[in-house]
Amino acid sequence: MNVRFDFYTPSEISEILGERLKTQRLALNLTQAALAEKACIGVSTVARIESGQGGTLDNIIRLAMGLGMVHHFAELFDMAPTNIEDVIAKKNSRLRASNKS
Repeated sequence: MNVRFDFYTPSEISEILGERLKTQRLALNLTQAALAEKACIGVSTVARIESGQGGTLDNIIRLAMGLGMVHHFAELFDMAPTNIEDVIAKKNSRLRASNKS
């Protein structure tokens, strides 16, 4: 299922992602305790993230690694060019922001 997050709140996105992680965990026939051990985090952290209560980026990455899904992060903030102007802009990308308002 391909859901766009354009009109969701952060807590709604956390709920959706938590449900997806839980679905993947169950598909792999892992208990929360087994996943927590693989991810080197606490069981309560797994439960909190799966229930949509959020978690640190580090812990979410650990869960993704434990589930064999870390490759999904590869394109998370990648700005794929959609036209020639984007290609040129990416080649000449800024290294820092200016202080000008």
